[in-house]
Amino acid sequence: MVEFAFVAPIALVVITGIFVSCFLFFQNSAVTDGATAGSRMASIETSLVTVVGAQICESNVPISIEAAVAQAAPQLKVNPARLCETSATHLSQGTVVTNEANITVDATPNLAGPTTVTVTVSFSGKGIAPPLTATYSMNATSTVPVLAP
Repeated sequence: MVEFAFVAPIALVVITGIFVSCFLFFQNSAVTDGATAGSRMASIETSLVTVVGAQICESNVPISIEAAVAQAAPQLKVNPARLCETSATHLSQGTVVTNEANITVDATPNLAGPTTVTVTVSFSGKGIAPPLTATYSMNATSTVPVLAP
């Protein structure tokens, strides 16, 4: 019984650490999957940008990049804000929302006629159990060529 009293707390901490690490690895894998799906969608959109009111935003044709990321990573909460132009080569969701996957898109040479598209997904994940309840920043980037129709 004395041995159990010494070994049990250590064993429980190790097992909890394994579960928490697996959960964080799972979230990181989802961020990578979301970036890959988002870049694929950006590369096949009929037109990457369109005018929406006074802003130039993502065209959402056939579906939005946000929707593609959400479908590829259903376990992540994706920021639903629309991707709009912040420069001639950059789309951003504007407001970064904590505890949600935030997306940015970079196009080379520009958004009007891109030859490559880079999608970055950023997510701050939190551990599920003590002592690993800190917030962990996860980023994934995927770059794909844009093929002309």
